[in-house]
Amino acid sequence: MKKTESQLDEMQEQKLLKIEHTGFWLAFWGLVAAILVQSALYPGDSRALAREFVVLFLCSGYLLLGCIKNGIWDRKLKPNWQTNLKMSLLAGCLFGLFQAVRVYLQHRLLLGAGVVLVLTALFTTTICFAAVQIAAVLTKKRKQHLENQE
Repeated sequence: MKKTESQLDEMQEQKLLKIEHTGFWLAFWGLVAAILVQSALYPGDSRALAREFVVLFLCSGYLLLGCIKNGIWDRKLKPNWQTNLKMSLLAGCLFGLFQAVRVYLQHRLLLGAGVVLVLTALFTTTICFAAVQIAAVLTKKRKQHLENQE
């Protein structure tokens, strides 16, 4: 099929980009919510989550690789270790809390839920921080390469 020129003016193009942006993030966070709800309703049934995980990881991978390739980090946040640590701690605490609630609802053990909260939060924070630091270094290098090229 032959590729045709855009029939949109600049304002329409910007509006379309905004619509696509919002649609992507609605789908992304909708998948996250669906995974959380399904894992809470059907604990231990990982087959029920497989399709959502695949789509979520494809979206995340596309976004990550596209941003690194273009040397873009974020509109407001800087790719430094302080910001990365704060965001990793937030992710670790939220995921730890989610897992602790699941354990408590399944087994009614407050101490067990507390242990799960601490261990999950520490592990998730560590993994997230390492991954985000690597992505930040790659993005900074790519941005510097793109700026030196011009």
